[in-house]
Parts: sequence; C-alpha cells; structure tokens
Amino acid sequence: MTKTMKQVQLHQFGSPDELKIVESIIPQPKAGEVIIKVEAIGVNYSDTLRRRNLYFQPTPLPYVLGSEAVGKIVSVGEGVTEPYAIGTTVLAILPFGGGYAEYVCAIAQYCVPLPPNMDAKTATAIFVQGSTAQLMISQVAKDLAGKTVLINAAAGGVGSLLVQLAKLNGAKVIAASSSDEKLNVAKANGADATVNYSTTNWNEKVKEANNGKGVDVAFEMVGGDVYNETIKSLAQGGHLIIYGCASGVQGNIHPEYFVDENMSQSGFNLAFYITTKPQVWQEALGAVIGLIAQGKLKIETPKIFALQDAAEAHRQIEARQTTGKVVLTTNH
Repeated sequence: MTKTMKQVQLHQFGSPDELKIVESIIPQPKAGEVIIKVEAIGVNYSDTLRRRNLYFQPTPLPYVLGSEAVGKIVSVGEGVTEPYAIGTTVLAILPFGGGYAEYVCAIAQYCVPLPPNMDAKTATAIFVQGSTAQLMISQVAKDLAGKTVLINAAAGGVGSLLVQLAKLNGAKVIAASSSDEKLNVAKANGADATVNYSTTNWNEKVKEANNGKGVDVAFEMVGGDVYNETIKSLAQGGHLIIYGCASGVQGNIHPEYFVDENMSQSGFNLAFYITTKPQVWQEALGAVIGLIAQGKLKIETPKIFALQDAAEAHRQIEARQTTGKVVLTTNH
C-alpha cells in the first residue's frame, strides 16, 4: 500500500475555494479502527455549513469534511473482528469528518457491511439521507397511513427518499420544489401531486391538490417564506416537522397561529439519534438497506464529481443545481 494519499482540507472558513487538495499521510489504524480505501464519498448540505462555520457544532481547523464514505477495508487495528475483515466493502460513518480523502480511518463499530450487489455511489445516500428520512417517518411522524403529506425540497437527497417512504407507508404525497425539472423527479418517485414553491401563495395550490383541505403532515427544511407558506398549508391539528433551514432565513409566523389552529411543530436532528438512541438509528439504517436491496426504495443516480472537484460540488449544491445525492469519487 502506498504511504500517501490525496485529501481535501479546509484551513479557513469561507467560499468553496477554501477547499484545497493536498498530499497527506495514510493513517495507521489504532485499536478498534479500520482503514478504508475509498470508492465514493457522500457530500451533504451540512458540509457547506461547516465550510462557512455555520454548523451547529464547532468545526476545528484544519478540517477534512465528509461524514460518510464507501470502500473496502484494507487494514484493521487491534481487536477488530468479523464482520470487519480486510476486503469487506463497508459504509463508513465518520462523525468527526475525514471523508474527503482517498483513504479514511473509521471506528469499526461505525461501519456497515454492504450487500455485494450494492453500488458504492448509491450506498453513500444511505447514512445521512436514508437515516434521516426513515427516522423522521418512523419516530416523529409515525403513522402516515391515510394521511396527506407535504414534502418540501422533494427532489433533494432526503426529500426524494421521503416521497418514496411516505408512499410505502400509505400516505398521499404532495411534493414541493423550486423548479419543474425537480418536480418531475418527485413525480417519478411516486408523488401524487406537485407544487412549485417559487410562486406566490403556493399554499393555495397545495390545498387545491388536496380537495380544498390542508395537509396533515409537512416536512420542511428550506426556511423563510417557504416555511411560512408551509404552515399555511397545514390542516387544523396538522404537524410540521423541520429538519433544516437551507436558505438560512428565519420564518416569521406568529406563535399564536399554532395555538389558533391547534398545530404542532417538531424538530429533527440525526446526530441526536446516533448519540442517544443508537439502536433506534441502527434499526432505521437497516430498514433502508433492506428496502433498497428488495428494490422497493430507489436512489436517484447520484451527481458525481472527482475528489479534486469538491469545491465545484459545493458550488452547485449551494446554487440549487443538484437533485438527489451528490458524490465525490476517487481514481484508483
């Protein structure tokens, strides 16, 4: 095995140009760790927040972004046993970053062996996007059978899975996004109706798509005016589930509106489940892997960039030019 690798490092916060490709030493595994030769790296919106120092957790510098990577185990540390054998393809979950690299060091217990027929690039969507979508439905929304659900950013990595999982759970799905192209993606994933939220007063179109009534549950991660309109799209007693604020703009609906309409609002944070309810999270992850293996859940063909083009991947995510999962690949 060679001694050096390419790695994308962040030395100061700012624009995508701060992501620099450098030559680095391949780490050696300590007890309980494995070294993985990376094939594909997941890029998430949270990576762009870390790069700008806007993430809810502190980001120490220098830092290597990337919370998920897929590849083969090439070296194991003391005490590492089956199923984490050399040659096994795994999804490595990296809570402290490190993914934007040709080789990563991961805690063995945070690696998930993958079915042999699962494509590495597809598998990068399982951890953050898959876990988030499945947990929000199973633990926060709970029973969706017979309910009408509004899903914002419905062509995104999480949104595209929410559309499919809500349908599998018996819901009527209204998908909302910012362009007709993205709405076509949501339609292909099984959405019953679509609404473009770049138009004004689009909550009225949501109600038109639901026989004049508001929706029972809404999944929201955009913020600003989209958040405001989403609340107006809810039926009395409706439930709003928030898992982000991509626009960075705060909504301004008065709290009394929730009181008057008897509505509830819940927040979702994947890190909370991983750190405080690991068994629940692992069950959700297993459920997603099973649905993909059975062909019941499809991952849209990821948008792929070379590792050295990580900055361009960030630019396109922030410009809303991507749908589904964004992936970096290494060239071995």
